[in-house]
Amino acid sequence: MLSLRLLYRDWRGGELRLLALALVIAVAAVTGVSWLADRVAGATEARAADLLAADRAVEYPEPIPDAWQARAEADGLDTARIAVFPTVVLTESANRLVSAKAVSDAYPLRGSLRIQPAPGAEEQQPPGIPEPGTAWVESRLLGLLDLEVGDTITLGARDLRVGGILSFEPDRGQGFGSLAPRVMFNHADLQSTELLGPGSRVRHKLLLAGDQAAVAQFTDRLAAEQGNAVEIERPSEQGRGAAEVIEQAKRFLGLAALLTVIVAGVAVLLTVRHYAERQITGVAVMRAMGATRRQVLQLFVGKLLWLGLFAGAVGAALGYILHLAMLSLVAELLGAELPPAGIRPLLTGWLTAAAALLGFALPTLVRLRDAPPMRVLRQDLGSGLLRAGLPLLVAALVILGLMAWQAGDVRVTLSVFGAVAATLAILAAVAAAIVLGARAWSRRGGQRRLLWLTGFTRRPLTAIIQIVAVGVGLMSLFLLAVVRNDLLSAWQAEIPPDAPNQFLINIQSDEVDGVRTTLADAGIETVFYPMVRARLTALNGEPVRAQDYDSAQARRLARREFNLSWSARLQADNRIVAGDWWGDQSDPAPQLSVETEFAEEIGVEMGDRLTFSSGGGSVTAEVTSLREVRWESFNVNFFVLASPGTLDELPRTWLTSFYLPPQNTAVLNQLIRAYPSVTPIDVSSVLRIVRTIIDQGSSVVELMALLTLAAGVLVLLAALQITGEQRRFESALLRALGASGRRIRAMARLEFWVIGAIAGGLAGLAATAAGVVVAEVLFDLDYPFRPITLLAGAFVGLLTVWAAGALGARRYYRASPMRLLREGG
Repeated sequence: MLSLRLLYRDWRGGELRLLALALVIAVAAVTGVSWLADRVAGATEARAADLLAADRAVEYPEPIPDAWQARAEADGLDTARIAVFPTVVLTESANRLVSAKAVSDAYPLRGSLRIQPAPGAEEQQPPGIPEPGTAWVESRLLGLLDLEVGDTITLGARDLRVGGILSFEPDRGQGFGSLAPRVMFNHADLQSTELLGPGSRVRHKLLLAGDQAAVAQFTDRLAAEQGNAVEIERPSEQGRGAAEVIEQAKRFLGLAALLTVIVAGVAVLLTVRHYAERQITGVAVMRAMGATRRQVLQLFVGKLLWLGLFAGAVGAALGYILHLAMLSLVAELLGAELPPAGIRPLLTGWLTAAAALLGFALPTLVRLRDAPPMRVLRQDLGSGLLRAGLPLLVAALVILGLMAWQAGDVRVTLSVFGAVAATLAILAAVAAAIVLGARAWSRRGGQRRLLWLTGFTRRPLTAIIQIVAVGVGLMSLFLLAVVRNDLLSAWQAEIPPDAPNQFLINIQSDEVDGVRTTLADAGIETVFYPMVRARLTALNGEPVRAQDYDSAQARRLARREFNLSWSARLQADNRIVAGDWWGDQSDPAPQLSVETEFAEEIGVEMGDRLTFSSGGGSVTAEVTSLREVRWESFNVNFFVLASPGTLDELPRTWLTSFYLPPQNTAVLNQLIRAYPSVTPIDVSSVLRIVRTIIDQGSSVVELMALLTLAAGVLVLLAALQITGEQRRFESALLRALGASGRRIRAMARLEFWVIGAIAGGLAGLAATAAGVVVAEVLFDLDYPFRPITLLAGAFVGLLTVWAAGALGARRYYRASPMRLLREGG
C-alpha cells in the first residue's frame, strides 16, 4: 500500500505522467493492432473461404454419411453437400464430356453464385441452386452443343432442362483439375442419373461453415477418427496464386505490428530512464532515513505492478476503441461479417505492459537501490548510476520476444530485428561522428560558436541519444509513409490490370499455329508452352504412394497427375534458389527443376531422381535445381520443368495464357467452334477476389500506420524530455547573465534544426534501405532505391523536431534566474 501511495504522489507531481503515457500508447498500439489484425485476418480468411465455398471441406471417396452431416449440424455448423465427377452429356444430335456437379440446397456456404438468363446478358445472383429437373451450364457448352437456354440435355438416365448460364461459382478455382465444361444440378437429382456406382470417379464433399473454433474442432475430430480416408481442405489451400496473396496480406499486417512494437518500446525505454533520473535524490533520502536496499526494491516493484495494472487497463481500452474506429473506416471494403473480438489481444496488451515494465523499467529502477545517501548533500554523487549496459541488453531481448510473439514468424522477426539493430548501430555511429565533430569545430571557433552549439558541447551523449531516438521515430514514419506506398504499389503491381485471365489448354501440336493466328487477329499476342500430363511414380527408384505421407496436401500431390513442361529459358517470375539452370545448351542431359514448396511436400532434394509416367511411357531424370515461383503472377507456371529433350518420348499438348478484355469474349466462341478439343479456362473471378484481398490489406496497413505515427511522435517528445532539466537550468543561467528570451529561443531553434536535419536524413536513408530489404527479402518484390528520400527526410526531420521542440520544450526557456538562487546554484 505504501507503493500505491508513492505512485499516487509521483503522479500528482508529474513524475510518472510521461512514463504512463508511453506505456498507455504502447499497450494501445499493440492491442489495437492485434485486435485489428485478428479480425481483419478473419475477414481475409473469409474472403479466401469464397474460393472454397465454405470454411472447411471434408472430401471422402464414398457418399458423405448422413451421421457426419447430422453431427456437424448438432455442433451448430452450416452444411452442404457436393459431388463432382466427369461424365458425358447428351443432346438429340451430339454429346460432350463435361464436369458434373451436384449441389445441395445450402450451397455455397461462402461466396455466391452468378448466372445469366441468356448469352451476353447481365449477371444475376440467383436466390438458390438449380431447381430439381433443371441444370445450369457454362456458356462454352452452349456453343459446343448448339444449345439455348430452355433446351433439354440428358445426364445419365435423367433429362434436365437448361435453366440458365453458369457464369461464376466460388470454388471453381484457377487450377486445371476440371477441364471440361461445368454442368451444375440439384443434389436431389443425383441418384436418378444412375451414373454413380462402385469405383466411380467422383469427389464427394461435405462443406462446413460457422464458428471457426467449432469448425476446426469438428474436422480435427473427424480426421482423427477416419485417418487417411478423409481429406480436410482449407481456404488457404485453394489456388496457389490466391494463397500467395493471402500470405502477403498477413505479412504486411505483421510488419506494421512489428514496427509499432519497436517504436513504442523505444518510447517506454526513454521515458523510464528519464523517470529514474528524477528518482535518484528521493531514493537517497529514503536511504538516509534508514530504508534498506531490499525495501527500496520492493517499493519500486510495487509501483511497477500498480502502474502496469492501471496503464495496461487504460491502454487496452484505448486500443479497443482505436480498432473499432479503424474497422468502421473499412467496413465497406471488408464486405464480410467480422469475427467477434477475441481475448487474445487483451492478454497481449497486459503482457506487453508487464514486459515493458519488467524488461525496460525494472533493470533501470533496480539500480536506484544503490543510490548513495550522501547525494542528499552532494548532487553529483550517483550521476553514473544509470549508465547503459544490462538494461539495454534486457530491453533488446524483451523487444525480440515481443516481436516474435506479435509476428509469429521466426524469419520475419529475425530479419526485422536484425535490420533495426543494424540501423540503430549505424544511426549511433554516424550521430556520434557528427556530434563529436561539431563539438570539436565549435571549440576551435571561439566563445560565440561555442555558445550557439552549447547543446552539442555540453551534452554530446544526450545529443547522440536524441538523434538516434528521433531517427528511429522518423524512420518508422518514413517507412510507413513514403516507403509503404512504394511497397504497396510494388505488391499491387504483382497482379497488373492486364494479368492473364484466360488459359487455353489441350491445344494439339497441329493446332498451335491456327490458335495463334486466331488470337493475333483479335489483337492478342501470347506465348505457347508445351505440357505433359504425367504422374510421379518413383522417387530414387522407390514407388511413390499416397499412404506413405502424413500431410493431406502431400497425399493429394502423390495421387494426382502433374503438368510438366520443358524450356531452355527461365521465366522472369521464376528464381533458382539451389543448383544451376541448364541454360541454352544445345543438347543438355536429362535434368529436372522442381518448385521449392512442391519439393518440400513430396520430400525431393537436390540430386534425387524422379520418374514420371504418362501414356504408357516413363522418364527418369535427376533434380539439378530448385525454383521459387511467383504463383501470384497468374502466368503459366509448372511444378516441374525439364531440360529440352527430356520429355520427348511422352505425349504432349500445348497451353497458353492471355488477358482477354470483356468486350472480346466472342473470340473464345470462335476458337471453340474451330478447335473443339481446345479447353478455355476463365480465372477472372479468382483475380477479382485476389485484387479485393490486396485492396483490403493495403487499406489496413495505412490505418495501422496511424498507431505507429502516434508512437513515433511520443519517441520524439520523450527524446526531448531527456535534457529538460538541463535546458531549464541553462536557460535560467543565460538569463541571469543578460541573454534575452529571443536569443535563448534562437539557440534552441538552431539545436533543434541540426538534430532534426541529421536525424531526418539518417532516417530517410535507413527507411529506404529497410524498404529494399523488406521488399526483396521478406516479400520478394522489386523496389527502387530513391535518394530523394534522404533530402525529404532531412527537411521533414528539421520541421518535425522544431515543431515538437517548440511545443515540448517551450516551458524550459521560461525559467527565472531566481531558480539558481533557490537551488543554491
